[in-house]
Amino acid sequence: MAESLDLVCGPADPLPESSQSFRLIAPLGQGGQADVYKAVRRSAGVSSAPVTLKVFRPSSNRSLDAQFRSWDKGDAVLMDLGGRNVTGICRRIDAFYGPPPHRPGTPAPRESVPYQVLEYLPGKDLRQLLSDPNRPTIDARRVLDTVIGVLQAMHDPVADAHPALHMDIKPSNIIVTPAGEVKVIDFTGSRYFAPTHITTISYTPEAAGPEARDGRVGPSYDVHGFGSIAFFMLTGAKPRSGATVVDAPSTAAMHSHPVLTSNKRLRDHLLTVLADTPSSRPYTRELRRWTDELFTIVASSRVPDLRVGWGAPARSTARIPIPSSEPTTLVSHAPAGGATRPMNITATAPVSPAARPVSGGGFGRGVAVPTAPKQRDADSEPTPVARDEPAEPKRPWTGPDGKLSILSSGSEFSVVGALFAFVGWGLWAFDNARGTFLGHILMFIFVLLVGAAVFTMARLLGTMVLVRLLNRTRRTARLSHLASGAFLVIVGLSFLSNVSYISTAMTWLQQLW
Repeated sequence: MAESLDLVCGPADPLPESSQSFRLIAPLGQGGQADVYKAVRRSAGVSSAPVTLKVFRPSSNRSLDAQFRSWDKGDAVLMDLGGRNVTGICRRIDAFYGPPPHRPGTPAPRESVPYQVLEYLPGKDLRQLLSDPNRPTIDARRVLDTVIGVLQAMHDPVADAHPALHMDIKPSNIIVTPAGEVKVIDFTGSRYFAPTHITTISYTPEAAGPEARDGRVGPSYDVHGFGSIAFFMLTGAKPRSGATVVDAPSTAAMHSHPVLTSNKRLRDHLLTVLADTPSSRPYTRELRRWTDELFTIVASSRVPDLRVGWGAPARSTARIPIPSSEPTTLVSHAPAGGATRPMNITATAPVSPAARPVSGGGFGRGVAVPTAPKQRDADSEPTPVARDEPAEPKRPWTGPDGKLSILSSGSEFSVVGALFAFVGWGLWAFDNARGTFLGHILMFIFVLLVGAAVFTMARLLGTMVLVRLLNRTRRTARLSHLASGAFLVIVGLSFLSNVSYISTAMTWLQQLW
C-alpha cells in the first residue's frame, strides 16, 4: 500500500508538540466505529517502528457518550488481555484522547476523540489469503489452535480475572503475518461477560450465531465464530450464506454444500459448532478435542483443494510463510467485482430495520445489534441483557461431562440413604422372622424402586423449573439424589420404629423424660 498520507495526531498533553507526536503513513482499513492507519511515533525528530493507530470515528446514530462508553468497553477488555499476557492477539500498546488527525503545522482541532495504539501486523486475513492463488499453503492446525487459545484465555481466565467475549470471531479477523504467526484482531466489540457490559452485540450475519438477534449471548457465541473459520477453510464459503441483519440467518449453505452432502460424518461433526441452538455447541474447553477429530475426519474425506493444509492430527508448530512483499493491511473487504476496499470491522450503531442483505464474495461487514428490541432514548445506553450461562453441548453418556457423569454427581446422598434403609430393613426383617424371608426381600426391592421413582420425579421437576422456566443449565443431580436419599432415610426410620426392642427402648426413654 502506498505511503501517501501526511497527517499527524497525538494526545492532548500540555506540551504543544504532543498533538503531532504520531504521523499517519497509510490507511489500513475502516470500521464501523474507527479508521485504522499505519503510523509511526515521533519524539525529538526520531521515528519509531510502524504501529497501528485506531482512530475513533463518531456516528450520528447514537449519542456521543454512548459511543464513547462502547469504545471504552472494548478497550478495557483488550488492555486486560494484554496485562494477562494472552498470546495470539493484536497487542494494545497505548491509548489516549486527542484531536482528530490534521495536517502538520496547522492548529489542532479543539475536540478530542479516543485512540488506540496497536502493534503493526503486516500480512493478510484468512479471507484475503483464500482468494490469493499465489499464496503458500495455510496451516489449518496453527490457525485453529491459535483461535482456541485466545478463546480459552478469554472464557476461562486465571483466578481474579473476569471472563470476556470477543463477539466477532470470523475469517476476516484472523491475520497471518509474513513470519507465519496467526493473530486474532478487532477487539472493538469485545465485552466482559457481564450484563452491564453486554449492551450491544457485534454481529456479522454470515458468521455469527443467530442468538445475537435475541440479545442473549455467551461463550458459545464465540464458539460459533470459531466454527465459521473452520467451515470457511474447508469449503471456501460463508457458513450462513444469504443471512441479513433483520432476517433469520440461512443455514441452507451449510447443509447443502457439496463438501458436506458427500460426507455425512464430516457434515455432522462440522455443524455441531455451527448449531442454531447455543446449547448444542461444544464448550470452549472441548474445542481442541473437536479439532483433533476434525483433522481425523478430513484425512479420510474428499475435500476441495483450497491450499489449506489439514495434514495429520498431531499438533504442528509449522509457520505459514506469507511473502513480505505483498501489500499489508489489517482488514479489507472484497466485493463481488473483485476489487479490494476497506471493510467495517465492527459497527456500533443499532441495526436499522431497513438494513440491506449482505452481498458480494467476501464476509459482510460486522455490525452491532442492541440487546433489546425496545425503543430507547437517544442519549441512553442499550438495555442490559441477563447473563447467559455457558453453552450445554450434546455429549456422550460417558466422559467427564457426559450424562452418566452428571447423573452420578451427588449420588452419595442416595447411597447413604439406601444403606440406612438397608440397615433398618435388616433389623426389622430379623425381628419379624415369623414371615417368609422372600416377602421381606421383595418389600426392600419395592422400597428401592420407589426411591428411584422419587429421584426421577425430582429430575423432571428440576427440568421444568430450572431449565424451561429459569433457562439455567443443570450440571449435577445433587438435589434429586438428596430427595431420594431423604426418602430412603425416612423409610429406614420407619423400619426401625417397628423393631420390638428398639420400640421398647424408645418407650422407656420417653418415660424417663
